[in-house]
Amino acid sequence: MSRKRPRTFRPVNYNAGDISWYRSALLREIRAMNKEVRSAVTHVFADNPLSQPEMANDANPVRLVRDAIRGLASKWMSRFINMATGVSDELVTKTTDAVDRNLKASARKEGMTIQMQWTPAMLERQEAIIAENVSLIRSIPEKYFTEVEGMVYRAVAKGGDRKMLTDELMQGFSKREGITRRRAEFIARDQVRKATSALSAVRQQAAGITHGEWIHSAGQANPRHSHVKAGADRLEFDLSKGAYLDGEWIMPGQLPNCSCSWRPILKF
Repeated sequence: MSRKRPRTFRPVNYNAGDISWYRSALLREIRAMNKEVRSAVTHVFADNPLSQPEMANDANPVRLVRDAIRGLASKWMSRFINMATGVSDELVTKTTDAVDRNLKASARKEGMTIQMQWTPAMLERQEAIIAENVSLIRSIPEKYFTEVEGMVYRAVAKGGDRKMLTDELMQGFSKREGITRRRAEFIARDQVRKATSALSAVRQQAAGITHGEWIHSAGQANPRHSHVKAGADRLEFDLSKGAYLDGEWIMPGQLPNCSCSWRPILKF
């Protein structure tokens, strides 16, 4: 005789609109940053020959471009830091609202009413999410300027005339913007999933829901085999600690590029 499946709520949902909003907020700043830095750097080399005997030492283009990059790095670091707290706060607000809507809709479908309580665990998770996102947003210009400075010096070391150097730098900046953009897209996608997973778990526990049933997402090109199996087995796990997979306790959506989810199990 087959075991009767427990009642469940509908699965936790990762809001595509929130991912799109977060990604757009980061990409606007990245495009503006790359455009200004590219213009400043290429302007220095376009207007200053690399070999000009009469040029004073303080007008050396390498020194000029170094100073330009470092000045812009300071400006954009401040700009990203100022943006980071606001974006991270809004991420938490948007994610909390999405989590609450999903849970309330699931409860209504089952003819139930759930009171949304602000528990210490909920507030703690929100603070942790904000801190992690501030750190990640701040790291975008840090990594960008480190790589741009190295790119410029490597191009200069190869030699060549001004046009060759300027063309190489333009190509380099296009490539660098693409790399930075893809990193921002990854941050937006993964952070919305992690925030949704963390806030859903504590919100459900506050409502008396203690367990979930793992759902594997079929959308990944290289899925984790343990996640595929957990989904196929409809693995039940404790929301307070997650599932034990690959030697660690994890929640769906917690690991990089994981879009797995879960169905809350009703044991009451």
